[in-house]
Amino acid sequence: MTENTIRVGVLANPMVLHWQEAALENVDAVDGASIERVVVDASVRDDSSVVKQGANAINRGASVAPSDVGLFFDVLRDEKLKAFIYADRKLGWMLFDERQQMEARQSKPIESVDVLSDVRTHEVDPVPAGGAWNTLPEDVTETLGEECDVLVRFGFGLLKGPVLDAPEHGVLSTHGCDIRDYRGMGPKITFVNDDDRVAVTLQRLTEDIDGGRIVEIDSRELPPDPTYADIGEATAAIQREIFATGVEKLRSPDFEPWEPDELGTYHSHTKQREEPGFVGRFLLKNNYRRVKRRLSD
Repeated sequence: MTENTIRVGVLANPMVLHWQEAALENVDAVDGASIERVVVDASVRDDSSVVKQGANAINRGASVAPSDVGLFFDVLRDEKLKAFIYADRKLGWMLFDERQQMEARQSKPIESVDVLSDVRTHEVDPVPAGGAWNTLPEDVTETLGEECDVLVRFGFGLLKGPVLDAPEHGVLSTHGCDIRDYRGMGPKITFVNDDDRVAVTLQRLTEDIDGGRIVEIDSRELPPDPTYADIGEATAAIQREIFATGVEKLRSPDFEPWEPDELGTYHSHTKQREEPGFVGRFLLKNNYRRVKRRLSD
């Protein structure tokens, strides 16, 4: 990195969410920032992968195809009760016109993302690093360290290993809560706990889950009796802007990401997979509020 410039790399899935595309456009618009390299996770490129099938189902919006039924049972097998949360999201698009949340979650092939059209791109398979963790191949890590000052993570799952420190400013990723309050599952905890604000943390990743060094925290007030779509829309709105804010901060030699005095309680993703009580509360609250809002309109 030279004075007042910063070279950005992107770690992405083959399908880029609309909010992610907007975030990259905002990063590219930061004075002195340039997107230099994109690395795509080849392991989820296959049309038969659940990730790709899920993207197709979301892109159909309020429509349902026969393949969606098969996808539901595939997710039920792999993710258990979380399949009902995904189905509930589709229900909101079909019956309650939750279009903003739908549009934020829709995606396009990375080849169609205009802001990346002239950026050098290649695909790699992540290297398993134990459990749910991945790392990147050594040669890719070296290239990213040489050509980028910071990486933005939109793919490759939980990352560990040398890639986290290869660029000068490491790897930036968001968590859909203030990590001083909640870690792990994210905005669904905000919803179930009836918080009046939603927050997003931009962190420089470490090998601690949601325990990285903080670059930026932003939050927004929620409307009374929010549905989960309200929380999703507010979260996506923050995420569109927060990466550019972080890149702008990192351009300054006086800025250092900071470690919080305390981290929030870790809420395991198993809650939404294996705890009927949690999933039941989530679904009942969300649909009660949907119906209440519909009747009051």
